[in-house]
Amino acid sequence: DIIIALASRTDRHHKDIKKLLNNLASVKLSPYSLIELDLLIMSRSLVVKIPEFYQVLDDTLKYYDISVLTSRPSHFTRAWHLRDKYDLTFFDSLHAATALEEREILVSYDRTYAKIKELEYKHPSSFL
Repeated sequence: DIIIALASRTDRHHKDIKKLLNNLASVKLSPYSLIELDLLIMSRSLVVKIPEFYQVLDDTLKYYDISVLTSRPSHFTRAWHLRDKYDLTFFDSLHAATALEEREILVSYDRTYAKIKELEYKHPSSFL
């Protein structure tokens, strides 16, 4: 949800996300966010101009110094456990597992992550 808000000027959270990114020293993106985004585009849930969209997204990530974490098998192992324990979706479990395995805070508008006891989750509003 953060990446969509950043990429879309018409998203209701766009301005807040830009502020948030200016306030944070280090931002890391789950590698599975890009796959999830591409599936939304392929399903036409999100309509963009390809390849321009990805070129602008790449430039935007560089501008805000957002790094994309490396995919690891341990993310999938942890995601299986999280899906079973908390009844999460495939991508929600992967994002949470990545944050846990990489010892990072997960920032999202999706409050589903708040129910994961072992995860450090923050709503974006806590940074504004």
